[in-house]
Amino acid sequence: MSNIAEITLLSFVFGVLATGCTRKSESKDPPAPPFQRNEASLAGMVKQERMIIQNDFENLKLYFTTYELDTGKPPTSWQEFKPYVAQEGPASLVSGIEKGRYVVVWKTKVSSKNVLAYEKQPDVNGKQIVLFGDRIETMHAEDLKKALQSQK
Repeated sequence: MSNIAEITLLSFVFGVLATGCTRKSESKDPPAPPFQRNEASLAGMVKQERMIIQNDFENLKLYFTTYELDTGKPPTSWQEFKPYVAQEGPASLVSGIEKGRYVVVWKTKVSSKNVLAYEKQPDVNGKQIVLFGDRIETMHAEDLKKALQSQK
């Protein structure tokens, strides 16, 4: 191939590449960054997180009941209770207690009237997941305060 043909071919290739690189998107809206979430994906994440907390609380209720049946008294501290949970309990439950995400009400007998544990931080609506001896409820922070005061 002659030099002129090679130069012409290279000029053509660079021209095509340059045109393709400068082409603008046909959409007027820029694409959303990958870290942004839409409302549906956020709702799904919240639902998944709620399920994890509820599962942790179901397990916590079983461990509380087992501990009370074995010892004849409710647990008085995490150090005392941890051997019942740490062996087979979900990692999310152990870390939730240790990192303070879940508040455990120590020295509390398992009863339908007693709060055993609750989610420390209320959600954006002021609600928290609360574990009673026989159920799990989602309550407003004010109702949780009343429930805790009534069991003292």
